[in-house]
Amino acid sequence: MVHWSTGFPGAELVLIAMAFAWGAILGSFVNVVIHRVPRRESVVTHGSRCPACGAAIRPRDNIPILGWLLLGGRCRDCGATISAGYPAIEAGCGVIAAIIATAELAGMGSPLLAATRPGIDRLLSGEWRIALAWALHTVIPVAMLAWSLTACMATAVGERPAAGGHGADGCHAAAPLVAVVIATVTAVPSVGPPGFFIDGGSPGSLHGWQAALVASCLGAVAGRLAGAITALPGDRCGLAAFGAAAGWQAVVVAMVVTTGMRLLLALMGPQGLVARVAAAAAPAVASTGFFATWTLLARAWAECWQNLVPG
Repeated sequence: MVHWSTGFPGAELVLIAMAFAWGAILGSFVNVVIHRVPRRESVVTHGSRCPACGAAIRPRDNIPILGWLLLGGRCRDCGATISAGYPAIEAGCGVIAAIIATAELAGMGSPLLAATRPGIDRLLSGEWRIALAWALHTVIPVAMLAWSLTACMATAVGERPAAGGHGADGCHAAAPLVAVVIATVTAVPSVGPPGFFIDGGSPGSLHGWQAALVASCLGAVAGRLAGAITALPGDRCGLAAFGAAAGWQAVVVAMVVTTGMRLLLALMGPQGLVARVAAAAAPAVASTGFFATWTLLARAWAECWQNLVPG
C-alpha cells in the first residue's frame, strides 16, 4: 500500500491549509459575535452589514480575509473604511487551527520529528481521534478568543458586563461548551486530560472513562476558579472549557503563561486598545501553545512531580 505521504508529498500541507481556511471561517463568526453581542444584537439572524451605511455585504465580499483584501479595506457601497481588525481576527483563528492541525498530524501534539508515521497516513488509515483532537483543541481557543475580545468590546461600547459572566460580556454558550467537552473526553479518554493527581495519574479504582470524567470535571472547576482570580469574564468561561479538555495541571500552566504575558504588556507602555486586546487574547494564545505540545507537557509534568516526590 502506498502511503499518502509518499504518493502525495504535499498532502499534509493541503490538510493544514484546509484547517487554516476552516479556522478563518470560524474567525468570521467570531467577528460577528464581537460586534453584535456587546450591542445586544442577535448573532444568528440578519446578514452582515456595513457599520457605516448599513448596506448588506454581498456573499462574494464576505469571504474571510480575501473579501477584505479584494475590497481594499473599504465598503463597496459607501467607500467607508473597514477595520483591519476583521481580517486580523480571521487570520488569527486560521493560524490557531493550522498550528493545532500541524501538531495533531505530527503525532497527537508531539513534535514533527518524533512522529514514527506520517500523520496523514494514520488519519486516512482510520485514526479518527486525530481529527477529533484537532476539532476539540481548535474550538476551545477560538471560543476563548471570542469571549475575551467580546468582553473588551463590551467595555469599549460602554456596556457593563452582566453578573455571573453573561449578557454583554459575550460569555454565551459557555456551559454547553464545557458540557460537550466533558462528554467528549469521557467518551474518548485519549483526547482528554491525562489524570487528576499531582503527577497526572489516577487512583487504582478509576481508569478509562471514569478517570477521564473526574479529570475533566476537576479541570473545569480549576479553570473557573483561576478565571475568577483575574475577574475577567472571558477568562472565567475560557479557562473552564480549557481545563475540561486539558486538566487542572494545564490550567496552572496557562495561568502562569497568561500572567507573564500580561505583565510584559503592562511594562511595555500605556494600555491602548491594541494592548488591551493582546492582554485579553493571552489565554487563547497560551491554550493554543499547550494543545500544540500537550503530550510533551503532560509527560514533563508527570516526570517533574515524580522526581520531586519519589515513590
